[in-house]
Amino acid sequence: MTKKVVIVGTGAVGSTCAYTLLLQEIADTIVLVDINKDRTVADSLDMTHALPFTNLSPKQIISGEYSDAADADLVIITANAPAAQLKAGDSRLSLLVGNVAMIKDITTSVMASGFDGIFLIASNPVDLITRIVAEVSGLPKSRVIGTGTLLDSARMKTIIADKLQVNPNDINGCVMGEHGESSFTAWSNAQIFTLPLDDYIQKEGLEKPDFDQIDNEIRQVGFDIFQKKGNTSYGIASALATIARAIFRNESTILPVSSYLSSPIYDVKNLYIGIPTVISEQGAEKIIELELTTSEQEKFRKSAKILEQNFDSISAEL
Repeated sequence: MTKKVVIVGTGAVGSTCAYTLLLQEIADTIVLVDINKDRTVADSLDMTHALPFTNLSPKQIISGEYSDAADADLVIITANAPAAQLKAGDSRLSLLVGNVAMIKDITTSVMASGFDGIFLIASNPVDLITRIVAEVSGLPKSRVIGTGTLLDSARMKTIIADKLQVNPNDINGCVMGEHGESSFTAWSNAQIFTLPLDDYIQKEGLEKPDFDQIDNEIRQVGFDIFQKKGNTSYGIASALATIARAIFRNESTILPVSSYLSSPIYDVKNLYIGIPTVISEQGAEKIIELELTTSEQEKFRKSAKILEQNFDSISAEL
């Protein structure tokens, strides 16, 4: 079976995502949709010209329209409205008001095509935008997923790996909550291979890192990248590709993405938030509830409250 992906928004994130999906052979047909039609035409040609330098099986990279989503397996939204500009000192939540109308229009246009697949969202603030797409589309909540704290978790692993001089692939753990200022690492569950992080540090005689400082670094590094080059692209594109691969290959892998809590977890429900989730061909198949400390549970509830309040502020526009 061929796999078809429609990417809405072909700025730095969307175009890098498309190229990542192409090189990793995650999709057979990639359709690029953007208000700037010249850009999608140019990107489709540019990527097509790269194919002879690869050993990939035949692929199609198309400059398309919303109608192309009719038979798509996955629609990835990376678009941000021109009004949604991140300035120095802003949080991702500041992008919400500027993006609501655009995201509503994109979702309506995709659904008008007859789309019946899975939505994957990267547009910020991702937890809230994901919830908007779910509300407007009417699809089962399990088939609307945001990138959530997957990239934050990768950043955590690279920071810890550097401090402890280990391979980041040997670090197990995740960042949870909002993809934003109230995110936090579930340090009580973090491991080096199979050893609890604290035990590994003690056994190796290492100096214990300042975990609060690392959490601040995780939250800040995305803004540092943005201010230096105007976007983040490679990390988030890789996160999107990881989720898409888990869906298409039915991996049932656990990823910290923005999923819908339909039943209470840590006294939180009825919202999208970053939490470990089993991702398969069904989408968000099952949420994994970790054993968090009392302090971590409170951080999760605080993050959820921020998201709930911000969603309430724009819910009348849906």
